[in-house]
Amino acid sequence: MINEAVARYMCYLKTDYRHEYKYLVSEADLTLLRARILPLMRRDVHQLRSDGYRVRSVYFDDIDDRFLRENLEGLDSRIKYRIRAYDLDERYICLETKYKRNNLSKKEQCVVSRGVCDDLLSGRFPSPSGGQPKPLRRLCLEAAASALRPAAVVEYFREAFVLRAGNVRVTFDRNIASSAHIGRFFDAGCPMTPALPANTHILEVKYDELIPDYLVQAMDLGDLMQTPFSKYVYGRLPL
Repeated sequence: MINEAVARYMCYLKTDYRHEYKYLVSEADLTLLRARILPLMRRDVHQLRSDGYRVRSVYFDDIDDRFLRENLEGLDSRIKYRIRAYDLDERYICLETKYKRNNLSKKEQCVVSRGVCDDLLSGRFPSPSGGQPKPLRRLCLEAAASALRPAAVVEYFREAFVLRAGNVRVTFDRNIASSAHIGRFFDAGCPMTPALPANTHILEVKYDELIPDYLVQAMDLGDLMQTPFSKYVYGRLPL
């Protein structure tokens, strides 16, 4: 179990922007893509099951829904704050700040304890201090300035594949759904509303500078539809 004292100093800062592209895909598309890329990529080491893992996040917004509006307006430079857990595991809860600039993104991440997580999900933000990890300090500063509050729970099931060349990461995100039940974040039975039509999923491709040509060719289905899809936006505006 990660205790609170340790969690304060477990912080991961990704300082460089990466390319990030998203595509709307069907289950048949994902089946074909998996067969094509498995000989070229390896499954993410954190993926313990071949069928992937559950990702559940809570996104924060201010009382004017500023981050939602910025997404809807398509602003080139945007920011998101979220808490994320994997397979509802309380031992590894991440607080993330994600920065977006056109099709480039980066994130800063730190691990927080269940106690800190519960406080944030209840709208109890600590006072900002220099001893806090950067993502937590920034969230607390934003909360003090803009009256942040937890706005939506978003969940999906992810398969992840990685390639060292180009630092490529390909993910299949299925069954994206959302909930307004913030207090049931760790509840496996939390009621969820689908965010996309049935048999519609998201393919994400992230890389540093270049993606190898052989991988581009393997992933070419001829009719992939690129999308500016935001899980937070669709989580706030479900079907």
